[in-house]
Amino acid sequence: MNAAYLTPAITLFHEDGTLDFESQEHLFNNLIENGVDGILVEGSSSEFFAMPMDQRREMAKFAIETVNHRVKLIIGTSHMVADEIVNFSNFCLDAGADAVMILPPYYFHFGTEALLQYYDRLAAQIHGNIYIYNFPDNTGYTIPPQTVLALAKIHSNIVGMKDTISGMDHTRELIKVVKSQIPSFEIYSGFDDNFAHNVLAGGNGCIGALSNVVPEVCSAWVRAFRENDLDGIARGQQTIDRLMDLYAVRSPFLPVIKEACKLRGVAASSTGTFPMPNATVEDDAKILELLRREGVE
Repeated sequence: MNAAYLTPAITLFHEDGTLDFESQEHLFNNLIENGVDGILVEGSSSEFFAMPMDQRREMAKFAIETVNHRVKLIIGTSHMVADEIVNFSNFCLDAGADAVMILPPYYFHFGTEALLQYYDRLAAQIHGNIYIYNFPDNTGYTIPPQTVLALAKIHSNIVGMKDTISGMDHTRELIKVVKSQIPSFEIYSGFDDNFAHNVLAGGNGCIGALSNVVPEVCSAWVRAFRENDLDGIARGQQTIDRLMDLYAVRSPFLPVIKEACKLRGVAASSTGTFPMPNATVEDDAKILELLRREGVE
């Protein structure tokens, strides 16, 4: 059974807020060497929302050059100004990104007609593949499956969707509504523990942040699916279910993911964008306990 696990890569900074390209390259190489199927940069886990556009372009260019087509690379180009999205998306695609990923407009809630107009305009002006990003916890509303289907029928460059919802109800409906008519349309879950359910329901897998920390665990889970290894699938589910406790160490969870990468020797610093809190000594103890419980060092 086919499946894919993509990593929404964290962005690594020096303590002065500049990009730590040495650690970032180490992270990308570690992900690829440990078997992830693709990398998303400048998604929610990347803190795009607190990065100026010149830094976002710098990060995108570095990611494109470093990943260098070894795996699929998607760049998150979400912004509150549509023209900025178009310009940034085409910049990324021209530089060699495989696709871009775009949230719906946030702050205000928009209905079906506005969402159709929004993505219709973007897709008509962006000359490359687009993934829709549905994250209702952060945008305040969800994108209906029928809207996604309508857009995918109008624009062949709208090729997939990341559905970041804790349950599977909405994702399952997306799979039924959209993939039944456009089988090539890719649907990924945004929470790691929904990976197996997504694949078994007919989706494509997961874009989950735990893979920053334990890419080897996530890629082994994918292999179990590809080899129809039921015991391996069950082990993967149970391991990820326990590792989901990392998300609960503190809120927001990004400092914990970064600190876990630092503790595993992947990142030099866990510095985040202001006002993202730093991980604490108490957090470190919890992180190490969770990782050691799963035999991860």
